[in-house]
Amino acid sequence: MKSSNRMGVILTGVLAGAFLGGIFAWMASNREGEEEQSAAAALGPSEYFQLGISVLTLARQFGAMLNKG
Repeated sequence: MKSSNRMGVILTGVLAGAFLGGIFAWMASNREGEEEQSAAAALGPSEYFQLGISVLTLARQFGAMLNKG
């Protein structure tokens, strides 16, 4: 793989991640006006742990898809 192609793939991944992170932040802040406590503050440690495990599972599945091709 050429270096410029690799940089393009990495840049695309970074931009996609930033876009998804922005969407998640927008969704969390959109709910904030409805209640006194923010949506992120209402989550407990177990929800953050589940979210982390889900992200790692998604990354593993994506890696497995790439290895098939």
